[in-house]
Amino acid sequence: MPWLNIVPQLLLAVAIAFVPGAAVAWASRARGFALVAIAPAISVTIIAISAIAAPLLGIGWSLIPVVGFTVLMTLIAYMVSSLLSRRAPDLNERIMPHRAWANTVAQVGAVVLAATLIGRRLVAALGEPESFSQTFDNVFHLNAIRYIEDTGSASSLTLNSMTGAGAGFYPAAWHDVVALVVSSTGASLPASVNVVNIVVASLVWPLGCIYLAHTVLGNRRAVSLVAGVLAAAFGAFPMSLLDFGVLYPNFLGNALLPIVLALSLQALGLSRQPSHFRTLDLLLLLAVLPGITLAHPSSTMALFALMVPALLYVWGRATLGIAGRQARRRWLALGAMAAILIAGSVVFFLLWKNVRPSAEAAFWPPVETTGRAIGEVISSSGIGRSVAWAVMVFAVLGLFRMILERNQLWVVGVYGVGAALFVVVASFPAGDLRTLVTGVWYNDPPRLAALLPLVTLPLATRGALELWDRWLLPWISRGIESIDRSSDVEGAGHPVRTASAALLRRNGLCLLATGALIGVLVVSTQGANVQEAQKSMADSYRLSENSGLISTDELALIQRLPDKVPEDATMIGNPWNGSSLAYALADRKVLQLHILSAVPEGAAGIINGLDAATTGPAICASVEQLQVQYVLDFGHREVQGRDHGYRGLDDLVASGMATLEDSQGEAKLYKIDSCGQ
Repeated sequence: MPWLNIVPQLLLAVAIAFVPGAAVAWASRARGFALVAIAPAISVTIIAISAIAAPLLGIGWSLIPVVGFTVLMTLIAYMVSSLLSRRAPDLNERIMPHRAWANTVAQVGAVVLAATLIGRRLVAALGEPESFSQTFDNVFHLNAIRYIEDTGSASSLTLNSMTGAGAGFYPAAWHDVVALVVSSTGASLPASVNVVNIVVASLVWPLGCIYLAHTVLGNRRAVSLVAGVLAAAFGAFPMSLLDFGVLYPNFLGNALLPIVLALSLQALGLSRQPSHFRTLDLLLLLAVLPGITLAHPSSTMALFALMVPALLYVWGRATLGIAGRQARRRWLALGAMAAILIAGSVVFFLLWKNVRPSAEAAFWPPVETTGRAIGEVISSSGIGRSVAWAVMVFAVLGLFRMILERNQLWVVGVYGVGAALFVVVASFPAGDLRTLVTGVWYNDPPRLAALLPLVTLPLATRGALELWDRWLLPWISRGIESIDRSSDVEGAGHPVRTASAALLRRNGLCLLATGALIGVLVVSTQGANVQEAQKSMADSYRLSENSGLISTDELALIQRLPDKVPEDATMIGNPWNGSSLAYALADRKVLQLHILSAVPEGAAGIINGLDAATTGPAICASVEQLQVQYVLDFGHREVQGRDHGYRGLDDLVASGMATLEDSQGEAKLYKIDSCGQ
């Protein structure tokens, strides 16, 4: 399928990601770039909460509950902002500051540039619109979307029942968004997955990065352009989480982190650009927190961890201000500040201890030495990739400038928290300390490596601006002075014409300098580090004769299943060899929808002894009870190179239990024709 064929799905995915949130942001008096940047985070909240509410109201999952909840949130936002505007008559002016056309052009250009740099790498890595990740977790993710389509429920409170483990929380926001694209367009499930991921990586992530840079460094044209290029300069994100795992929910949560972090800083009054009314900042923050949590709770915990330096900075500044007063109630106020610190620490510790996976799931070991891990933080090369030389130079320079200026040391603290988390998970010995610090992320180094671009980008942007302000701007100023002097000499005869020519030369010089800066940034940041990430992702999405999860022969057989297997039939197979993806890719039911699904009662006998069922009436009873009619046999080549048995599904024809219905290479479909079938 050509990539042009998925343009309608791409446009719908953009609309789903931006329109609901943009309506609420507009009603909250956000305007301009802020409205566009904030919109996806609010949209995810709307979609994920709608998915939880819809089954409670007896509504199937579609755009209808999303539209309804969007209207409700928009009305609430409008009423709240209108009420606040009466208390703050200048609210509109503060929210809608004048934007020069040059600022808007720079912002649009930055987003387009970032989207192009990221999007072209994703398209190249995917190869085809319908490619899918050949990795372990993708069995769950793809089947979960089909499960939403079949059941009509996309709730984070019920999706986990697909595994047979009963109802339980699973962050389903990413699956909710993809299911909307599938149901609204009729596109194939893999193509819908890729469309949503391209939108999130190429638009949502860079918009958040640019807005975070505005928050930390101010809304300058150079900030927008530099942050846009740097958003595409890291191999560790967004491509890594589209490759490793595959961790789609974590990918969405991390893509939303820059905008949620920026809103958190604005709510604390730490923003360097004109902001909303502080109460509205806080309300907008509350509006995006459910979305990022329902995308993945570990992203919310990352937000809390990264905000610790900023919170301590604000607390310390307020405490020092109180201590410096001569008021009679100074000691009472200081006691209150101490109580706030203690209460906040207790709440943070309780969340940190409880919002995490089980200890059994956090089994990933360290992968390198502490010295190497520190080096990878500094060089933006984790894990095991080439040094990102330009990013490293910019980040180190920005780090030194932030330390020397001392007025935003909390930014350095945010970087320090992200760096420390990665160093601990990547290099500390497995044990209670490591699990306490990084168990939130399953003790999984790639998950925390994916957070490093977020904390590095503000510093790298600051470093690049230092070069811009100290080298390029003076050169432009000297050039403009030279133009002005020559204009004074030429202007005696034709002052108007000469002034116009001088203005054109000035603008041309500025455009040339800006273009040179962007060109240098692009060339210097698109090197081996991101190229290696692209290649790794391409390898995990490539379909071949021996691809990790589904081979070309197995996919060909799966694609014929709708013609061979009735809709109401159930198949059994070994989920470790990819056969469970028949559910997602062919819409035919398999007994285990996930590699880690609970084995249904009675199924163990079939798995281990179906080939001997003619002498085992108990097995035939299980076959009839579970209504298993077909066996999908993809052999014993499993996704992680192990062998989990399922020997009872071998030699079915020789044992007289089944007949061969279809085959492609070593992939076979059998119909059980004994046991009364």
